[in-house]
Amino acid sequence: MSDLGELRQRIDALDTELLRLLNERATLAKEIGVIKNRASLPIYSPDREMKLLRSLIDRSNGPLRPESIRAIYREIMSASLALENDIVIACLGPSGSSTHQTAISKFGSSVRYTPTNSIAEVIEQIRANKADCGVVPLEDPIHGFINSTLDELTTTDLSICAEILPEADTQSQATGMRHIILGRQINAPTGHDQTLIMLRIEDKPGALVSALEPFRQMQVNLAHFASRPSQSDKAETFFFVQTDGHVRDLETNGLLDALIQSCRSVKILGSYPKPQP
Repeated sequence: MSDLGELRQRIDALDTELLRLLNERATLAKEIGVIKNRASLPIYSPDREMKLLRSLIDRSNGPLRPESIRAIYREIMSASLALENDIVIACLGPSGSSTHQTAISKFGSSVRYTPTNSIAEVIEQIRANKADCGVVPLEDPIHGFINSTLDELTTTDLSICAEILPEADTQSQATGMRHIILGRQINAPTGHDQTLIMLRIEDKPGALVSALEPFRQMQVNLAHFASRPSQSDKAETFFFVQTDGHVRDLETNGLLDALIQSCRSVKILGSYPKPQP
């Protein structure tokens, strides 16, 4: 059996090699950042992140657990993002809040964070190009969907590009709070997506049943559901439904056309990868 000193020497040698490889990876990340900036491509790519993490976990023979691999690579990817560009993430503050901690659990400690006083301010930071993405709460298990978030989603031109489930190392874990990441990009399909849709319908008996009938007919699963009164027309109601699949899938199977026929208007709030538990 190797003694403690020998084992530590072997670890030191491995750490030296890991550092060399991490710096080599960082150099490539900087080159990718140049290409992204030149082509005006979004810096944050949730589909790339999901595929990378799944691939790493599938290729791992242990003893590292999947959650450990995700935590390690969260910081590696955070450092890479910071090298690609001066990334700024707006989030509902104050600093140290549940949303701020959730943002760190997603983007790591190498990017910059801007806490804000309201969800509307998060959106404004992105629209004014003062932030690359924004993190806001979407739902908690006690009170349901966050009304202020839904109200902002009815009017914003931003898109939901990812969802964050609570992790054991965030304050959201205790409450089960779900968060979303808002940005300007539209995600490509990954094969493991979900879509949040807003339906604007007439506020009268039977209108909701009629609006949701296409989901039943086409056997499209509804995972979440919420409603908000219209701020501009008391005769209208906004319904928010989360479905399985990417918006391209919903266009292909004819669901969106059917919804347009049964609702006053339909707005796709975002298609994004299903979060990994």
